[in-house]
Amino acid sequence: MLNRDFFRLLIKITGLYFFIQTVFGVLPSQLGFLGFDSDVSQKIGTFIYIFLIVLLSIGILYYLIRFPDKIINLFKLDEGFDRDTISIKNFNPKNILTLGLFIIGGFLIIENLSSTLAMLFYEFKKSVNPMFPKEKNDSINLLFSALNLILGSCLIIFRKNIAEYFEK
Repeated sequence: MLNRDFFRLLIKITGLYFFIQTVFGVLPSQLGFLGFDSDVSQKIGTFIYIFLIVLLSIGILYYLIRFPDKIINLFKLDEGFDRDTISIKNFNPKNILTLGLFIIGGFLIIENLSSTLAMLFYEFKKSVNPMFPKEKNDSINLLFSALNLILGSCLIIFRKNIAEYFEK
């Protein structure tokens, strides 16, 4: 299997995972908050928000499945390997660590992107609607979710440098 083919497969699986998480995790929680809206304009705003989440997740899924080569080229995922093919017996510790950092960073982004967007929407709703339930941990959860997004991005962007540091 070529390195590029492996990363294509990994990106497509990641896109599918993101879409499934959005459909089965984020949307049901968002639909539950429709009951807290007191007037029709707030319900319409929530419906528009839910529609935008669905549209965004379908767009991300389409982009990840249709154009994985653009992502591979953007992050230069297939560069830096000793060979063009992936063989388990040819993997050295640096390559395994690089691949692991990419996978961990990708999952951090996928796991926290939808929750960060939802929490930002909740913060907006709390500022607009006084009937919306307030919790003490909302801002802390938003902070940790945003930090996980930043950490995941850093792991993907600097995966080669981190792997070289740990290889020493």
